[in-house]
Amino acid sequence: MTKKLWIPLLLILALLGVGTAAAQSESTAVWQIPPGDYTVGDPLPLTLSVTHPAGTEVLFPQLPEEWGDFVVLGQDAPVTTQNADGTLTTSQTIDARLFAPGNFETPPVNVTLTDAAGNVSEIATAPAAVSIASVLVEGDSELRDIKPQAELPLMPVWVWALAGLALAGLLGAIIYRKRKAPKPVVDNRLPHEKALDELEGIKGLGLPEDGRYQEHYTLVSDTMRRYVEQTYQVEAMERTTSELRRELKNSAMPENAARGFLHLLDESDMVKFANVTPRREDAYQLVALAEQIVEMTRPGDGERLSVNGERFSDNGAQKTLLQDSV
Repeated sequence: MTKKLWIPLLLILALLGVGTAAAQSESTAVWQIPPGDYTVGDPLPLTLSVTHPAGTEVLFPQLPEEWGDFVVLGQDAPVTTQNADGTLTTSQTIDARLFAPGNFETPPVNVTLTDAAGNVSEIATAPAAVSIASVLVEGDSELRDIKPQAELPLMPVWVWALAGLALAGLLGAIIYRKRKAPKPVVDNRLPHEKALDELEGIKGLGLPEDGRYQEHYTLVSDTMRRYVEQTYQVEAMERTTSELRRELKNSAMPENAARGFLHLLDESDMVKFANVTPRREDAYQLVALAEQIVEMTRPGDGERLSVNGERFSDNGAQKTLLQDSV
């Protein structure tokens, strides 16, 4: 029983060996060097070409930088072409150098072949001869001085003068453009003046007359958010109504003005996000409420606001805002 099991195994091993030997015998590896006269340090494109059966793959070795007498600077990616007889040729070019004159041979290189069945074989390449000529003339041993420094011709004076005029003209054009450039407009209006002007402009648009309520309420609420932010240093433009409700408790904004401001934001949120359609008179009443809040919180004559919105008289005494009802 044991002998019967060994017989098929031996047959399989024999077939594998035959396949490997056949692939190896049908493959050749040769060096190809372009003809020419090479001197010390010249590039040497050494191309290793392997002809092998279809269905097999060539694996080239990675050569060291110092490969015998040769210096290897790089290896190109392999390129495979099909031959007329159905075989394949896979080639790889090696960028090498030799830095001494004389006759040299490439060191031994083994190329690996594999097939779809996993069989592996190697092919040894025959060495290729390379002759390197010296850059010196034979028999010439005379020492010579170092060549003098090369002298570059000087440009004529008129070229320098023309270049100077061109540079001066360029600088003059830059300065002229800077002087003629429009200066940025500085808005010196106080926050309450800006807000009242913007609200007046919103009324002039007449958006409620065209049923554009969302635009109307957005413009009014954004104007008031900017006013509160500039006056009381509260990040009103980046906060939701709920967040502002908490922050305004700790701000210098009077309580009645804060209630009116939050009521204005609630009304705007209903129109902008809940798609509530207000009455035309309610839309204009929103502008009137905004103007009333600005008038309530604007500095009076002889007053100024601190950075956090607190009121001071010109003599430095802190003042209390009259708590009008909204």
